[in-house]
Amino acid sequence: MVRKTFKMRVSKNRTISINGSILDVDVTHDEFLQEFVEWVDSKGWSFMGITDEITPEEASQKLIDSLIDEKDKKE
Repeated sequence: MVRKTFKMRVSKNRTISINGSILDVDVTHDEFLQEFVEWVDSKGWSFMGITDEITPEEASQKLIDSLIDEKDKKE
């Protein structure tokens, strides 16, 4: 069995979580992701996450579900 090791990056600064959608994008998902990663890299930052192309209706529903989940956590 080959054992793999991974380095866990410990941030010296803040870590920011993003839950949302970017609307009215006029490029493909791959083009958007390339530009997004280039922007993140240009700042000296790293991105860890998943991106997906969804419809505006799906984006709205995800936001509503997220807000309901947050409200339920507080109760």
